Amino acid sequence: MLIPAEIPHNAVPKWTWLTWLQLALVLVLGSILSVLLRNYNNSLLLYLPSAIAVIYIQWFGPRILLLSYLNGILNLFLWNAPGDLLRYFILASHEPMVCFLSWLFARKFVNADKGFSTTRLFVQFTLFGIAIPGLANCFYTYHYSFINGDLSKVLLLWLADFITMNSIAIPVLHFLTPSLTSHGLISIKTHERDLSPVHRNFRNLLLICLFFLGLNFLIDFSEYWFVYGICAVIVAVRRGFEAVLLTNLILFSLSYLFPMVFLTNNFTIPQPLLLSVHLGMITMFFVSSLIGRAISDFRKKETELTLQKKQLENANEQLNKTNSELDRFVYSVSHDISAPLKSIKGLVTLSRLDKDPAVTELYLGKIEASVQKLEGFVGEVLDHSRTVRKEILVEPVTIESLISDIYDNLKYLDNINRINFIFDFTVPVISTDKFLIKVALSNLLSNAIKYQKRHPDHRPEIKVSTRLINDQIQIVIADNGEGIADAYKDRIFEMFYRGTSNSSGSGLGLYIAKEAIEKLHGSIAVETRYGEGSVFTLQLPNN
Repeated sequence: MLIPAEIPHNAVPKWTWLTWLQLALVLVLGSILSVLLRNYNNSLLLYLPSAIAVIYIQWFGPRILLLSYLNGILNLFLWNAPGDLLRYFILASHEPMVCFLSWLFARKFVNADKGFSTTRLFVQFTLFGIAIPGLANCFYTYHYSFINGDLSKVLLLWLADFITMNSIAIPVLHFLTPSLTSHGLISIKTHERDLSPVHRNFRNLLLICLFFLGLNFLIDFSEYWFVYGICAVIVAVRRGFEAVLLTNLILFSLSYLFPMVFLTNNFTIPQPLLLSVHLGMITMFFVSSLIGRAISDFRKKETELTLQKKQLENANEQLNKTNSELDRFVYSVSHDISAPLKSIKGLVTLSRLDKDPAVTELYLGKIEASVQKLEGFVGEVLDHSRTVRKEILVEPVTIESLISDIYDNLKYLDNINRINFIFDFTVPVISTDKFLIKVALSNLLSNAIKYQKRHPDHRPEIKVSTRLINDQIQIVIADNGEGIADAYKDRIFEMFYRGTSNSSGSGLGLYIAKEAIEKLHGSIAVETRYGEGSVFTLQLPNN
């Protein structure tokens, strides 16, 4: 997160003196380190308190301004600046001024809460959070410091501040975020999503660190600083934004901190080259980071496009499936509707020709059977349409009551009175969509009733049970009916496919049951042996 939400004053846990002490210690250590580095090199090329203060104010808001101001006064004493105490009070305001402008401009112009996740956010923060606020310090430097109005030195110090804040503040703000413990101490956590590319390339970053460490002993930094820039750009192109941020932090440390402490004799840059070297380093840090951000954006967009392509392919595949089913649907509907109608029409014609009441009654029975078949088919078509369009409404469903309702709707079927129903509801109530589960169970029970064996010595039986297995609810419907031949078993869930040679149904029932169960994020399976019966198992999530 670039600018985390400020921790409110009334938050729990609250800020304590330990919180302020922890923040103050880090600022003071940065100030002391800056003074020590100046003593090694006799320059103002590195000033850490500004970078630390920018990080603080982006994390915690303006509450840290007083701490930054007090640290500025301490710095004037540490640097043995000329002037009296009043002058110190005035000059020390440059530190809180820089970090306040960084906080103000970042909130006004940088609309981000997820780190530097785009090129635009990175450029905006570099400009409004670092570069422009750093100019405020130039006013103090020009009017009140030792440089006596030398604009080239003013520019040099601005470049040095920019390098320091850019190299330290941007990686910290991008990768890290603070949290407050119950004791008032601030702990720093990482954004795992941002660090994942770094974790994968940790070995490469370590090799980069060792390479540049050795490079410091071999080449003159003031003349060959551009070698660092070339390497940073290579990292940016190959590894992206996160990797180049850490690479630039490594380069900053090895190019400035390490030589100042350990290679002081070799690090002194001739005064005429200072400005060009710093300007070149700024260009290197910014351009390599910009390239890295653009590469990461490109890869992110490439991933999104790949995902969209897969989604389009899936949608196209689904569309082809739907078109195929629609063709079969139109064909089957025209056949299954026209056949009963033709039968009815023929029976009506025959009944008119034959005046025998007994024969007429026979014709009326056949007409009624055709109408019932047609009515059943229309009902299945409507069930399919409702199943496809139904919005899922999860509610508690009592299985026993549901099965009773289904039985009442099916009790007109032939042979139902001979069937022995067995119920074993280990799970009496499930949370699911009542309409969809009722459609699925109705079709399964209807098939179990229709396709029972009809010979006199057969004792038909249907068992319905529920159980909980591995946090999944299973509904099992087992019958000892005709069963399904192996030749048909793999296709029984296809639209308009009839699973037995003597099937009188439309071939929609099992297809609708499967569609309903899959819409409930469940699955349906069958175990069957021809002549012995079938076992259908529905598996649903335990909502």
